[in-house]
Parts: sequence; structure tokens; C-alpha cells
Amino acid sequence: MYPIKVVLVDDDQDSLKILQDFMKEIPYVQVVGLGSNGEELIDEVMMKKPDLIITDIRMPKKNGLQAIKDSVSIYPNLKFIFISAFDDYAVEAFEVAAIDYLVKPVEKVRFLQALEKAKNRIECERALVEDDTAMPTMDILSIKDSTSIRFIPQEDIFFIEKIGKKCLVHTKRGLYETNQTLGNLMPRLNSDFFQGHRSYIINLRKISRISPHHETYIVSFQGYDREANISKLKISEVKEKISIVYEG
Repeated sequence: MYPIKVVLVDDDQDSLKILQDFMKEIPYVQVVGLGSNGEELIDEVMMKKPDLIITDIRMPKKNGLQAIKDSVSIYPNLKFIFISAFDDYAVEAFEVAAIDYLVKPVEKVRFLQALEKAKNRIECERALVEDDTAMPTMDILSIKDSTSIRFIPQEDIFFIEKIGKKCLVHTKRGLYETNQTLGNLMPRLNSDFFQGHRSYIINLRKISRISPHHETYIVSFQGYDREANISKLKISEVKEKISIVYEG
């Protein structure tokens, strides 16, 4: 098992020392960074790319909650545990999907329980990723939402649609939402997919009909009642791609 990389953040140096002492007895963790305020927390995330942050909340410059929100916007897989002398923030902490929320003074047994929960979550996600790489015959698209990662067989996808700042992945198993952009998703899709419109990526193998409609084209799919669009400027390229896909 790979070690879990941890960053500890607290403006109280005594509390930070206690956490470091707790961590010395845990073989599966590696403390890769320390911080004393929210800005340093973000810096450590950017530089060290840890698996887990254990942080106080009320700190100078930027509090721990806001620092975590900023960090998760950059690294959505980041896990975190809050430790605070106050229980006022517990509800908000769990709303942002904290692994746990500990109130000072932290008991060692309680701390180890929280760390075990984090370990289990991290190992589970690692196993899913490893299973993904171990299956070369099946292309998998991983998408992230606010709380989790989904692994979707690409052959199940009809199309991906941009709606505002989010994307909807239309599949035969259901509709999935992600904050990732089309530009982020497209490079991870196989050659069956083509972005024929600024708001749509389509699975060329799932197309049943393409119909002209004013200045665009409407795409219908086999066994699915939702439709996508293809730009008039892209229609010739789409037709070429379809012929290549089916010849292959």
C-alpha cells in the first residue's frame, strides 16, 4: 500500500505538535507538510498534492473551511478532517463532505478513528482507479461531482452536454452531472467521440439519425429520447469521422 500523504495545519503550535506525535505511531501515513493558517494550507496543497488535510478552522489570514473549499476547487479528490475548539462549524464542515469533525482537546482514540475513516475512503478510490487501469478492453471515463468520483463505461455514453458551468453525461444507465468542462473531458474519451458543437460531445457509434434544423443539425440516438446538436460548420467532419469509426 502506498503511504497516505498528509498535511497538518493549525495556528496553535502545541496542537500541531500533538497531532505530529499522534502521526508518528501510524505506519501508513507520511506527513509531507505543515501550516499555521489558511493561506499556508493552500500553498501546501499546491506544492505537495497531499491525499489528506487535517486542519483547524479558526486561523489567521484565511479560515480552514474557506481554505479547504479553495483547495478542493483545484483538487476535487482531496480529503480532509477538521479539528476545532468550537462545534459551531460542524454542519458546514459536513456540507463540504469532510471525513470527520473533531473538537479539541482531541483524544487519541477519536483521532485514530477519524484517520481510519480517511484511510478507508482513500484506499477505496485508489482501488477503483487501479481496477480502471487493469481493464484495457473497456474504456472508462471518470467524472467528478461535488462529493465523489463515478466511473462510467464509455460505450454506455450517448453524449455529453454543456449546461451553464456544468456538464451532463447522458448514458443508458442514467444522467450524471459534473463540474468538469468539455475541454477537460474530451481528451479522455476514445476515438468514438467527437465534439461537433461547442456544447456537445457525441458518441458517433450511438447515432441513429442526423437531421438539418435551421443553422444546425439535430442528432438522434439509438434507444435514447434526448437529442444533441451538431454545428453546421462541423457536419462534413462528423460524416468523415462516422465512416472512419465504422470502417474500424
